[in-house]
Amino acid sequence: METDNLKEKEQSSCKETDNYKSGWNFGFAIMTLIVLAILIYTLSIRDMTPYQLSILLISLYTMGTMGICLPFSFKTGEQTDEQPFVSILVPAKNEELVIENTVRSLFKIDYKKEDGTPNYEVIIIDDNSTDSTLEILNTLKEEYPTLRPLHRESGRKGKSAVLNFAVPKANGEFIAVFDADTIVETDFLKKTMKFFSSEKVAGVQGRVKIFNKQENLLARLQDFEFTVYAHMLQLSKAIFGGIMQLSGNGQIVRKTALLEVGGWNEMSATDDQDLTIKFLLNGTIVRYVPDAVIWQEAITKMYPLIRQRVRWAEGMFRCIYEYFFPVILHKKLTLIQKIDGLSGLMRIVATLIVLIGYVQLSTLIIFPDLQYYTCHYIAVLSNIFLLFVFAGVMIGGLLKFYDKFEFINLIRFIIYWFYNTIWLIATPIGYFNSIRNKNDIQWDKTEHKVKNIKMENIS
Repeated sequence: METDNLKEKEQSSCKETDNYKSGWNFGFAIMTLIVLAILIYTLSIRDMTPYQLSILLISLYTMGTMGICLPFSFKTGEQTDEQPFVSILVPAKNEELVIENTVRSLFKIDYKKEDGTPNYEVIIIDDNSTDSTLEILNTLKEEYPTLRPLHRESGRKGKSAVLNFAVPKANGEFIAVFDADTIVETDFLKKTMKFFSSEKVAGVQGRVKIFNKQENLLARLQDFEFTVYAHMLQLSKAIFGGIMQLSGNGQIVRKTALLEVGGWNEMSATDDQDLTIKFLLNGTIVRYVPDAVIWQEAITKMYPLIRQRVRWAEGMFRCIYEYFFPVILHKKLTLIQKIDGLSGLMRIVATLIVLIGYVQLSTLIIFPDLQYYTCHYIAVLSNIFLLFVFAGVMIGGLLKFYDKFEFINLIRFIIYWFYNTIWLIATPIGYFNSIRNKNDIQWDKTEHKVKNIKMENIS
């Protein structure tokens, strides 16, 4: 009877979110006023110095905090020897090409009870797939009797909704979430579970790497992005006390903490960032484990990559609308948490502003006599200065975080800068979608295609 009551509580705690809360309209109004004010000021006096000053401050904060991790080593901090039972959840929709690799990888994890049996369960949630995903899972169950395939035929679309559907059926005290294209290193749970040393730790995030980075240039650039930028950002936050963030893949959350904040937000396109902030506002934290590694597939074509970034941009804007003022007004957050939290929320806006600044700088260099774009001399210098700061931090990360130095990576770094301009396309579309789709979210999932990946071939 007590178990049934607990299941009912979990079911009600992870319910569908019908719409965004009161922060949406007010947050959107403020964002729009800020953008319009910048635009009107720019067009009226044609002097971008205050605009460029905002670029300088935002960029220096991001680059400066990232640079912190270059001379310092990561310290693990407090750890625990406890090994509680873990439920692994994998949302899957039309994943017939990759799901078998992922399942086999999960059952190789070395995380066992004293009697030698696995101290975790694997739950794959088939979200009404139209391919052979469910048939593959049922076949694999014959080989792995403890595999638990779940089938979901209806309900709100999206990864968050699928995860909320599975939480009441999970037996673990902790919930691990992996994407359907993931290859997990065997010691992942042993390394991550040590970081749940306190009830204050609500989530732990492992490090994501790319396993098909040799496929083409686009895949290599994403490997650079994950190996240097994303990894460096998480490390820097761990070192100076900022807000480490969950990623959509390779995260583990404490079940009780998850239920306290109502589960995953089913109206969020970036459920990882949304859940991180909800944990923060609830007085709990996320920790990062750089040596607990999972491998995922890079996107190898431009259109799907842009579509993915549009989805990310939409989710980031929704988080701004929802959490900007709660973070500012929260009485228990430290000053560094507020600054870093706002920096994380506004990173999508900062990225767009910085990219626009560099487009402006490029225009001045190519067309020096184009009077309309003429701006203050300090503005030009600040853009050039930021370019060197960005280059220094990124090259420093390249030298530190790649196993061996290759001269070709310096060339890829230059290309990586131009690769980032996809945000010039993705951000405005994501902004528009965040307005248009206020109470709707779709599972615009990334399609996977790599088959038969073997762990020994990954490096």
